[in-house]
Amino acid sequence: MSAKVSLLGAVCLNIAAFAGLAQAQEAWPTKRVSLVIGFASGGFADSVARIIGAKLSERLGQQIITQNMDGAGGNIAARHVAAAPPDGYTILVTTTSLAINDTLYKTKGFSAQGLAPIALPVSAPESLASNPKSSIKSLADLMAQAKAGQTVFLGTPGIGSGSHLAAEYFFKVLAKANFKHIPFPGGAPAKLGLLAGDVTVLSSTATAATIPAMVNKEILGLAVASAERDPAIPDVPTFAELGYPDFLASSWAGFFAPEATPDAVLVKLNAEINAALKDPEVKAKIDGMGLIIANRSQPDSRAFFRSEIQNWGKMVEAAGVSVP
Repeated sequence: MSAKVSLLGAVCLNIAAFAGLAQAQEAWPTKRVSLVIGFASGGFADSVARIIGAKLSERLGQQIITQNMDGAGGNIAARHVAAAPPDGYTILVTTTSLAINDTLYKTKGFSAQGLAPIALPVSAPESLASNPKSSIKSLADLMAQAKAGQTVFLGTPGIGSGSHLAAEYFFKVLAKANFKHIPFPGGAPAKLGLLAGDVTVLSSTATAATIPAMVNKEILGLAVASAERDPAIPDVPTFAELGYPDFLASSWAGFFAPEATPDAVLVKLNAEINAALKDPEVKAKIDGMGLIIANRSQPDSRAFFRSEIQNWGKMVEAAGVSVP
């Protein structure tokens, strides 16, 4: 009899525990939420986190705090969040680097599989641009120069960046053209290098840092690696239009949680992020950054992230670049 009572008690405790967990998930959030940003203040991920985070705080009725944890191409912050309690109160905000680094870094102390995608709501395509004062006025001009044996000096924001790896893949695999990579410590120095004539072309993400320069013809956009033309620079053709239909590469900012975070929390946070992006003030700020908004569901965000790991992994391996 005592065994039956003991068993019944255990069952009741389990039911109570599950009920408590379900209630906690339904009530989330009941305290402040921390956004851990994988890059320095003022950067792409930081700006997106602060713009969306401010609106999330209003919508959720809880304080949203931001913490910059930059270093190792975003790996330090990603490793920290992957090891955090999976309760929805520690969220990673990072970039395409998370997908890139899964192949690029041999050892990083965590796997991208240990993070659950919540939303990947904003992006911008990679692009190639030339100096209008040069003889390169189109992608065809660039390819003719490269295949004629003239050295193409390729400027990028740095080794391992999406702009670097996308360009390496394009030149090595698709165009089969010779080039010499010249890495710069960031996008702004790379653009200055192009204007100074230190490099032949610039590979960069088409955001507010480069879009105005393309619009006013300070630099000449040759192509963008998106399925359709970027509405902010409609005069710049896609690589697909120019004979490279398989070349798609964009940089994005996304929100991630530890993998074991309850689905109910992930779905709710995804819905709140998508709702925040529809706010006119938030949308205006995101548009001002030259970013494209995508309202994906949480399952769609997960599927997209998995495809990005494969896509960037292919480019990293083709480029022959790795970090210990």
